[in-house]
Amino acid sequence: MARHGENIRKRKDGRWEARLLCGYREDGRARYKYIYGKSYAEVKEARNQFLSRNLLYGVWASEYSRTNTKFSSLLSDWLSSVRQNVKESTYSRYQAMVEKHIRPELGGFLLSELSGEIIDQFARKKLYQGNLKKSGGLSPKTVAGFLSVIRLAMDYGAGKGYVCPPHMVIRNPRQKAPEIQILDPGEQRRLETFVLQEKNTVGFGILISLYLGLRIGEVCALRWEDLDIKNGLLSVQRSIQRIPDSGTETDSSVHAKTKIVIDTPKTHSSSRKIPIPSFMLPLFQQYQTEKSCYVLTGSPNYLEPRMYYRKYKQLLKKCGLEHFNYHALRHTFATRCVENNFDIKSLSEILGHANVATTLQRYVHPSLHLKRRHMDRLESVAICGQYSGQTMDLEALL
Repeated sequence: MARHGENIRKRKDGRWEARLLCGYREDGRARYKYIYGKSYAEVKEARNQFLSRNLLYGVWASEYSRTNTKFSSLLSDWLSSVRQNVKESTYSRYQAMVEKHIRPELGGFLLSELSGEIIDQFARKKLYQGNLKKSGGLSPKTVAGFLSVIRLAMDYGAGKGYVCPPHMVIRNPRQKAPEIQILDPGEQRRLETFVLQEKNTVGFGILISLYLGLRIGEVCALRWEDLDIKNGLLSVQRSIQRIPDSGTETDSSVHAKTKIVIDTPKTHSSSRKIPIPSFMLPLFQQYQTEKSCYVLTGSPNYLEPRMYYRKYKQLLKKCGLEHFNYHALRHTFATRCVENNFDIKSLSEILGHANVATTLQRYVHPSLHLKRRHMDRLESVAICGQYSGQTMDLEALL
């Protein structure tokens, strides 16, 4: 039986065998050296003596070290490498996945031991009992995020010479299409009417998302210096997020605290200029204050997304629409644009997407009313439509 992590096994002929990786051929296949003995202890001692002699010349040090590296070490190396290349919020998310979920479950495995089956078992466990705050599992989307991080770490390791399992298949769990929330025209009118009656900046922020498609973090970060009222333009230049405070170490204790980060928007495409609809300009003029002030507060102090979301839900409860999340405003904006024959490329740029496909797949959700209008257009080519309500002389049509 093989001794895990040592590459020592008992052969069928009764001898013990130690295998040492000594490099790779030009075609990518591994090259090994084999040491034999009558017992496990004999082979292990012979292997250690061989390594002690050759490590002095650096011949085996790198390969032996990386063959016996635990996945936890690779994760730490990968986290250090990406820290300077991604946004702070992205790094914080990666670190939380590693420290809370991946390292505790998989960090103890040697890289040579990891397999697709082990990763599948990890994913299944997280789906059914991975929630750390309460009983139950995590969503397929969340687990897919863990698997994405594992792939990134493995790819990094392979590029750096770690002996990662070759051709390991990591399968994402099957995901259901997320439930999309959209206000129908009646609900939208009810919300707008209530907001206009309330006359406060909380409601004003809702209208900005409803008619310009901003995310909640973008609305919270909006300052009056970002608005050109004269030319009717709004610039999205930053976003506010609350993230785990990653501190300076990569251990689980750093996640006890969080902090606010004001940074550039989600992606490069998210930094954008949006024409303000002419009917919205009087509202902007009504609330306008000093350039350094935030739009939602009218002061130099921001309102963070978590607090703004609470105020949003309180307002929705008053008008009987409390089941809608904030992102429903963005979905509703995109849907109303499609219903009013917006050019999809223009809509994609207004929403801050990198390409039109993202807009079509994630945010464009035609209403049943719009679908019916499209279906009724078939009347112009349908014989039964042209003779609707009349007696048809089918023989004359043949």
